[in-house]
Amino acid sequence: MFNAILHAILQQGLTILLLAGLSFIAIGLGRFFFRKSHITFVSFGEQVFFSTGIGFAVIGYSIFLLGIFHFLHSASLYILLIILTILSIAGWLQLRTRLMTPGIPSLQPGWEKVAFLLLIVCLGAGLLLVLTPEIGKDALIYHLAVPKLYLRHHGFYFIHGNIFSNYPLHSEMLYVIGLFLQGDTLAKGIHFAVLLCVLLGMYQFIRHTMNENAFPVISMVVFYTIPTVFVTSHMAYIDLFVTFYSLAAVFAFINWFDRSERGWLILCGTFSGLAAAAKYTSLLLPLLGCLGILWASHYHRTEFRKVVHTLFLYTSVVICVGIPFYLKNWFMTGNPIYPFFYEIFGGRGWEPEQARSYSLFVQNLGIGREFIDYILLPWNISFRAKMNSLQFDGLLGPIFILTLPFLVGIRKLSIQMKFIAVYCIATFMFWASTAQQIRYLIPVFPFLAIMTGYILTYYKRKPILFGILIFLIAGSLVFNIYHITRDFLKIKPAGVVVGLESREAFLSRMLPSYGMFQFANENLPRDSRIFLIYMKNWIFLCNHGCYSDSMFESYTIRKILAVSPTPEAVFRELKERRFTHILYDKNYVNGATSAFSPQEKTLFSAFQKEFLTLIKTEEPYYLYRIK
Repeated sequence: MFNAILHAILQQGLTILLLAGLSFIAIGLGRFFFRKSHITFVSFGEQVFFSTGIGFAVIGYSIFLLGIFHFLHSASLYILLIILTILSIAGWLQLRTRLMTPGIPSLQPGWEKVAFLLLIVCLGAGLLLVLTPEIGKDALIYHLAVPKLYLRHHGFYFIHGNIFSNYPLHSEMLYVIGLFLQGDTLAKGIHFAVLLCVLLGMYQFIRHTMNENAFPVISMVVFYTIPTVFVTSHMAYIDLFVTFYSLAAVFAFINWFDRSERGWLILCGTFSGLAAAAKYTSLLLPLLGCLGILWASHYHRTEFRKVVHTLFLYTSVVICVGIPFYLKNWFMTGNPIYPFFYEIFGGRGWEPEQARSYSLFVQNLGIGREFIDYILLPWNISFRAKMNSLQFDGLLGPIFILTLPFLVGIRKLSIQMKFIAVYCIATFMFWASTAQQIRYLIPVFPFLAIMTGYILTYYKRKPILFGILIFLIAGSLVFNIYHITRDFLKIKPAGVVVGLESREAFLSRMLPSYGMFQFANENLPRDSRIFLIYMKNWIFLCNHGCYSDSMFESYTIRKILAVSPTPEAVFRELKERRFTHILYDKNYVNGATSAFSPQEKTLFSAFQKEFLTLIKTEEPYYLYRIK
């Protein structure tokens, strides 16, 4: 027991040390690339915020280049890390920071101290969860599964069945490094580090750009305690990368508007491109950037030639930074925004029926798409959303619907508030028309939290309304913390973090099918190829070659059954696809929740009886060898 505890503590210490080292490299790389820029930072914190983003961009695209040329070998990765470390050290040593003297608002020490203590407690709980093995469903499906496969094959290749492997994957390139150096906990730590960057960016934005907000720490607490944000932060997802890049893009745009320094416009374009390289939903950001430039040019009465030049510069930067992953997708699948717009571009490994079903699935997220549903959308996402459900697949809580209406009482909004209000409204409308998952709304939450602090500051001179606001915010935080605590208690991270619970025991407790994957990894021949049916597409757990439909998990097997008149024909088809084993969930194949027709069930049962040999079962999971 003592050895297990000591080993676990050393592993967690190594994770934190490696995470600190990667953060050091990222910040140093950013400082290195800023060394010849003419950008003036307000504070060291602002410089660290933007430097980290540039550093992540450099690391991510360095991995991208290795993946393109199939150089994802141990030697290549170590050489890359050495080169990046040298450049980072040069960045830390060479750059002399040029700082402005900012106008800093007066703080409210009482409320801010309480908020600071709450923030520290929540961050500590979040870090403890980060140090546990990965259990996030999307991470097991592709955020970590795809980088793991790229590492195994030393570069990019078309992963049959996994459409998500051809999404924009800039964030996943950083997870390649995490998996290579230590594993899933370090990858999760990278996402958690991005959360810290978002909080830093919020603090810098409030202290130095929005003097009307005297509650920066309360704004940070409001953002982090949103249940969906907290849950996402301790998983190897990408939503906080998108949030970070979006916040940096808007922050840089406002600095360009205020200071007219071209470097800030280039930074705005860079982070707009990075956001687009991380998630399709961020393609709205460059459009908003162009509209913002046009509005700013009108506001400053800029001459037409300079407006055209500014737009050209911004869009050029966005395209150069954002387009590599779209070109990769085009080359590998024939569709730059795979698998969407299939009717226009088509796409390898994707079919019209799947495309239609996927569009229908996206439209079914939320609570309806009638006119009244759109009117009630703010209410529904605040009070009717549910985790792991088609009802928005997340929790927001009532914080914003209770506080933002107080904006009506503010007669004159600052120009910065108008900018972020337009960004939030436009992003919300775009989100409402696409996939209504609350995670996809996270990029607007920092700005809404900043608005909350702005409102609180405005009403501090009106004791009654200020008291009402404090009551509403406190009540909302209680709601959020209740759900955060439920998440924490469900996972029970302490045991596995300190070594009292093994990794295998933890994963078996959290993931019911883990035992079957573990058995297959330890007992099947190395050249096995497993056909996964209704195993939730958790291919990260499988160390053998495997295939799973990343959407509509019975699609391939039902297609095979539809064209096979006999069990022998099913057998021949599976052998042609080089499958050696089948692992499935009985409930969804021939159980009460099966999507198979009676004829398909009959054929599959006959094939199973004649051509499959049972190897292992843990109800409701069955592992068979194909004879």
